[in-house]
Amino acid sequence: METFLQDLRYALRTLGKSPGFTLVAVLALALGIGANSAVFSVVNGVLLRPPPFAEPDRLVHVWGNYLMADAKDIPVSVPEYLDYREMPKVFASVGAYVEDDVTLTGGDVPERLHMTLSTASLFSTLGVSPVLGRAFTQDEETPGQERVVVLTDKTWRTRYARDPKVLGRELRLDGHAYTVVGVLPPGVEYPVGTDVYVPFPPNAEQSSQAARANHFLGVVARLKPGISLETARADLARVAREMEALHAKDYQGGGWAITVKSLEDEVVGNVRGTLWLLLGAVGFVLLVACGSVANLLLARAAAREREVSIRAALGAGRGRLVAQFLTESLLLSLAGGALGLLLAMWGMDVLLALVGESLPRAADVSLDARSLVFTGGVSLLSGLLFGLVPALQASRADLNATMREGSRGTAGRSSGRLRSGLVVGQVAFALVLLVGAGLFGKSFLALSDVEAGFTPEGALTASIALPRETYSESRRSETFTRELLGRIHALPGVESAGVTNKLPLGGRTDIGFDIEGRTRAPDTVWPAVETRFVSEDYLRTLRVRLRDGRMLQATDSSEAPWAVVINKTFADLYWPRGGALGQRLKLRRTNSQWTTVVGVVDDVREWGLDKPARPTAYYSAAQVSLNNINLVVRAKDIHAESLRTALESEVRALDGNLPLFNVTPMMKLVDDSISSRRLSALLMGLFAGTALLLAALGISGVIGYAVAQRTREMGIRMALGATRRNVLALVLGQGVRLAGLGVVVGLLLSLGLARLLSTLLYGVTVYDPWTFVGVATLLGGVALGATWLPAHRATRVDPIIALKAE
Repeated sequence: METFLQDLRYALRTLGKSPGFTLVAVLALALGIGANSAVFSVVNGVLLRPPPFAEPDRLVHVWGNYLMADAKDIPVSVPEYLDYREMPKVFASVGAYVEDDVTLTGGDVPERLHMTLSTASLFSTLGVSPVLGRAFTQDEETPGQERVVVLTDKTWRTRYARDPKVLGRELRLDGHAYTVVGVLPPGVEYPVGTDVYVPFPPNAEQSSQAARANHFLGVVARLKPGISLETARADLARVAREMEALHAKDYQGGGWAITVKSLEDEVVGNVRGTLWLLLGAVGFVLLVACGSVANLLLARAAAREREVSIRAALGAGRGRLVAQFLTESLLLSLAGGALGLLLAMWGMDVLLALVGESLPRAADVSLDARSLVFTGGVSLLSGLLFGLVPALQASRADLNATMREGSRGTAGRSSGRLRSGLVVGQVAFALVLLVGAGLFGKSFLALSDVEAGFTPEGALTASIALPRETYSESRRSETFTRELLGRIHALPGVESAGVTNKLPLGGRTDIGFDIEGRTRAPDTVWPAVETRFVSEDYLRTLRVRLRDGRMLQATDSSEAPWAVVINKTFADLYWPRGGALGQRLKLRRTNSQWTTVVGVVDDVREWGLDKPARPTAYYSAAQVSLNNINLVVRAKDIHAESLRTALESEVRALDGNLPLFNVTPMMKLVDDSISSRRLSALLMGLFAGTALLLAALGISGVIGYAVAQRTREMGIRMALGATRRNVLALVLGQGVRLAGLGVVVGLLLSLGLARLLSTLLYGVTVYDPWTFVGVATLLGGVALGATWLPAHRATRVDPIIALKAE
């Protein structure tokens, strides 16, 4: 311990005498360690930290599939859920839920809450118990029972300040009184975003075999102990075949299949690959930073050869010298880690602010104990990584040669080769990151240029949830919608307004259908049609272009024959030679009827900008009961957001218990739909820029040190007639050779790693030649610029002074 403390004091004094070197080294390490710590905290919170459920690896989400209709991962019907409950071979328990929006009244202003109607078995399936009170009982799933509610911790905290006396209190949801019977533990929200849970009592119509095709339930199951996911899938494939044979009329030969996915994958979604990629990218940044610090230490060790030789002459062994140098390296790495931790805390907040709600489990992201251990481990490992080789190199100094050289440090060939090798590695890693940043950047730009099929600029969106019991009759919801749109059209600055059941880019509402007079062949795939229920001015408000026929009109009411407008993809798929107008469709849903095609419009990207346009049918909202209303208002000569207050006033004028929520400019919806790709491109660009800067500093440092070591050689060359241009070319050539070798190695690595990006890119190939050529050219230019300063310094060497110095 005494020896260690002595080394520590000596290292502190030595680093304190070189504040410039210490500052540069600590900053370089802080950038690398901080970026790793921030990204790891996100990966830890989203991917590594287990969900707050008992034995989460046994939890699965169950989906249905009509393979022949290309309808994959659709919800489950009540009869199917009842079938799954009777499957003791693979499932230990099964729970079901359906999501909805509900209006909370009783306060100063009505509030919107996200409600999940769940079976009593959902909580036991997830393996969670309330921290206060109880969950639902089986009896409460029966219609007509007392209305009860279970709160999430978020709702308990924000509305009741975690008051332990909350049990028994009353909540008025959609005008009905609910009694609080339980509070869930922190972090338990499934589906994600749930505020309150109420029992789901399926009615007789939903439970009948006639409702087997009415898919609206989410289903979660717990596998029996010892049953793997593969075993469950194999058994469910058999069950699906039996169900289709037993209920042939309901499945209509659609190729019924059952899919189970781990609940963790269901929650995480498609961000897993992106997060692991970003963690790998910041690992490269840290390697480049370690290379820079290792080069600095090698240069410093060369300047300290006389000191090392004297200590060796006085009896210091090689192990003692290595320990001293490693102590200095570890001090630098720990200082860099401490500063990097501060940068990580700031960077993580910025990262989460940029991501917004698009990152699943964002609330679980924090600098917890695991993140702190990771940061400490990375710091120590980095200290060993960049410190061990310079320490070994310095401890092998030739005592006799060094003493003969006096005070001037000498650099052996092995040290020079090592420093050059580190620069080559830095350039190679920087090029890999630049290629990744270039591909992500081009992918994001390609996605930004996709035609959405509508004009988002100048449009404002908002949502309204009509209580189902209050607005149970279709006439009431139709009357409310018509009166609201009339009031909005009369507002100053409003050009047009419309409503829909789901906004563009908002996901799927696909339904199977039939075409009058056409029979589907057994081997023919009919994709389910994406269905939207809209008001007559909705498509005009979005500025969707009419290609043929007419738009929906006010005369397309509940009393009139049903009319439908379809998109170009739908028309081209089923009537490639034209003639879609006048054809009749029928959706495979309750109370549906034959509907006449009256118009064809341009495609709208309903699923997302990165998803191809799908067959879409626009039905009149006046012909169905529309309870979840999404409003679109186009402003005229004013900023769309300035209409928010006026819209809220008009809604309250019609029904004071209805809140207007999710008020968002439509342009923001478009931006949010590609926010994850924007973030990937931004972070990859930031990491690549950092690595490029560190690589440039590495090249400049190596060439600068080489010039300083070769001052006598430069003087002799110039004394013998070499011009400044010759010296400049000599030094630049050395830098260009190092950079060129690094570019070649980096290109080979990039070609090998590019395949990992194939599923994360849009509109660009992983071997895009312009990206590779552009990045190589950029890196070559930066390397040339980094070499220029030391090369220019070499040309200013005075031959006489250089020779006298020797």
